[in-house]
Amino acid sequence: MQLEDILRKIIEEKCDDYFFGVADLAPAKKLLVEQEESLIYEYSKAISIGFTMHPTVQSNLLKNDNSKANYTDYNEIIQQLNIITTRLSNLLQQKEYKSRPINVTDKLDDQRIFNAFSHQLIANLAGLGWIGTDGLLITPEVGSRVLWSTVLTDAPLKVTGKPLKEYNNLNKIKRIYSSMDE
Repeated sequence: MQLEDILRKIIEEKCDDYFFGVADLAPAKKLLVEQEESLIYEYSKAISIGFTMHPTVQSNLLKNDNSKANYTDYNEIIQQLNIITTRLSNLLQQKEYKSRPINVTDKLDDQRIFNAFSHQLIANLAGLGWIGTDGLLITPEVGSRVLWSTVLTDAPLKVTGKPLKEYNNLNKIKRIYSSMDE
């Protein structure tokens, strides 16, 4: 069984409606190094994993609806993605490849801390969608209703695609991620 098939099988244990792609990091090395310092130099590829959100969850998030039901649904997706990202990274390490999971978020006490890593950029490099003017990744299938995570690796995985559009919005992406730190 191919390594890609094994990775997909792990994802399918948790989710039926998912995105999976492998990106070559070379085209975005400069931007990624600015975000993640020297860590990126260790990895040549990245696995992009995305879980589709139900339309009402995304709609409520955009309306800043912090109801318990909406928060629970959103938190469940994030938790599943973080588990998958870690499992994929562990599998790659067991097979003696370098890998580093970049989760959607980390928790510090009771606050959710979003990573300043551009999962959207990685998904774009994997050919899964294009970056919109708002900095979100837009997929042809479900638009921006996807939460993304990333696994950095040096595994010999086949790149799944090319960016669907040049990243002319990188400055917008940088502003969005830097505002999350404030």
